Amino acid sequence: MKPFKLTLLAITTALFLQGCGDDNDGPSTSQPDQSDIDTNIVGFWSEDSSNDNSLSAISFMSDGTYVQVQVDNESLVDDPQGGLEWGTYEINSKTGELTTTQLFDENGSMGLSDAPNLSARISNGKLILEVDENENGSIDSDEQYKFSEIQPDGIVGAWSFDDVDDTDDELIGVAFLDDSQYVHVQVNSDLSVDNDENGLEWGTYAINPSTNQLTTTQTFDSNAGKGLSEPSTRYARVTDDEQLILDVDDDSFTFSRTAVQESVDEQMLSGLWRMDLGNEELVTLSFLDDGTYVQTQVTGPTSSRGSDNGIEWGEYSLKANNELEIDDVIFDNNGSSGLSDEVLRTVQITGDILTLGVDEDDSGIVDNDEKYQFTKAKSENELGIWKARAGELDDELVLFGFLDDQTFFHIEVDQDLPYEYGTVPLAGMDWNTYTLSNNGLFTLGQSLYSSTGGDDLSFYYQMSIKIEGNKLTFIGYEDQDEVQNNDGEDVIFDRQ
Repeated sequence: MKPFKLTLLAITTALFLQGCGDDNDGPSTSQPDQSDIDTNIVGFWSEDSSNDNSLSAISFMSDGTYVQVQVDNESLVDDPQGGLEWGTYEINSKTGELTTTQLFDENGSMGLSDAPNLSARISNGKLILEVDENENGSIDSDEQYKFSEIQPDGIVGAWSFDDVDDTDDELIGVAFLDDSQYVHVQVNSDLSVDNDENGLEWGTYAINPSTNQLTTTQTFDSNAGKGLSEPSTRYARVTDDEQLILDVDDDSFTFSRTAVQESVDEQMLSGLWRMDLGNEELVTLSFLDDGTYVQTQVTGPTSSRGSDNGIEWGEYSLKANNELEIDDVIFDNNGSSGLSDEVLRTVQITGDILTLGVDEDDSGIVDNDEKYQFTKAKSENELGIWKARAGELDDELVLFGFLDDQTFFHIEVDQDLPYEYGTVPLAGMDWNTYTLSNNGLFTLGQSLYSSTGGDDLSFYYQMSIKIEGNKLTFIGYEDQDEVQNNDGEDVIFDRQ
C-alpha cells in the first residue's frame, strides 16, 4: 500500500463533556451489514431511558476524546456507580467496533470502560451502543442502548472552558440539556479519583429571560467546591451561537461549543496548506476552485532526496464523515508519497489547522499516529496559491505558490509547453527563494528543488508580477529586446 510518508506531528487532545448509560429496548439484533454502518458518532447524546431520577449521557468529540456521565438513582454522592468517565476513543468505520482508553474514571462498573465487545453506530438519527455483556458473541435484547442527540440551540449543548491551559485543570466543561437539566465536569491535572474536586455535578437550571440570571439546583455533586453549586450570582449569555459567557460575581468565563460535528466543505479546504518541516523541506496540500488538489513533497536533505519527492495532481470529493476521496489522479511523479493510493482519508479543520487522517494500515480506524497537521498558508498580497486562468496557456495546470518564508513553488503539467519555450515537456515543480520589489520586479534566488530537468523560470531575462485583488499578472521577458520594447508575455492567475 502507498503510505503518506510525512513527518508525524502530535495531535493534542481537547476537553469536553457527556456520558453513557445502561438500559435497553428493541429486539435482539446482530451487527448490520457493514456497508450500511454509519459511524459518525460525534455529538452530545442522552440515553432514551433516562428519567428525572437518572442521568445517562455521552459526548463524542471530533478530536477523539469522549466524556460520559451517569447517575442511576437519587442517592446523590453516595451512589458508587454515579459519576464521570473521560477518555479517548477510536471507532472502526467498517465494523463499528468502539475502543476506549480512560483518562479519568469514577463511575464504578458503569460506562465505556467496563463494556465488553463494544460497538457503536447511528441508525435513524439515534446513537446505538451495543455491548456483548455476557460475551456470547451476539447482541441480546438487553444489550442495546439507544441515545438521542441533543441539538445545540442557544445555551443548550455541550461547552468547554476556553482557558483551561491557564489553570491546573485538564478538563472543565458544562452542558445544558433541553429539559432544564445541566451537567458540569471538572478534572484537575492530577487525574485522581481521590481528589474531591474532580468529578460530576448534575442538577436543574433556569435562566431569567429578562436579566439572563442563571440559577441552579443540584441533584448530584461529586466535585466539591467546583461547578455551579457554590453560592454566587451568575449570568449566562450566548454570542453568535458559538460562545457561552458565564459572568460570576466579578469574574467572566468563556466556553466554546464542543461535541459538534464540523462538516468540512470545499470552501473551508480551499487554498494552500503547509506542513511544518525543516527549512529545506516542502510538503503542501492545495485545494483548487476546479475541484482538484495538488500535493507537493520535498523531504530529506538536499544531497539525498529520493524518488518520493515531486508533485501529485488529481480530482477529489468530500463524502460523509468528512471523508476525503481521491476520484482521479491526473499526474503523479512523487513515487510512493501523496494521496494516490486507495485508503480511507479524513479531513478536519480547526481554525487554521487542517488535520489529515490516513488509515495507512487499512484497519478501518484512523489512529493518532496516522494523523498529519497542516497550517493554512497566508493569502495576502502575492502570498498564497495562484492558478493560471483558463485559456491563458495551453497547459493543463500552471500554479504559483508563494510562502511567507520568501520561497515560492512553480508547477506546470501538460504535454505542451508554456510560454512557447523549448521542445522538452516541462512537467513538474521548481522551488526557489525569491524577492519581489515594490515596483513588481520578480527575481529568482537560490534553487531549492527542481523536478523539471532544469526547464524553469530562469530562462526569462526579466520577470515582473502585478497584484490586483485576487488577480495576479505575470509578465516574462525572454530577451533584452523584449524588455526594451515592452513585449513580454502576460499570463493571468486567479487566487485560489
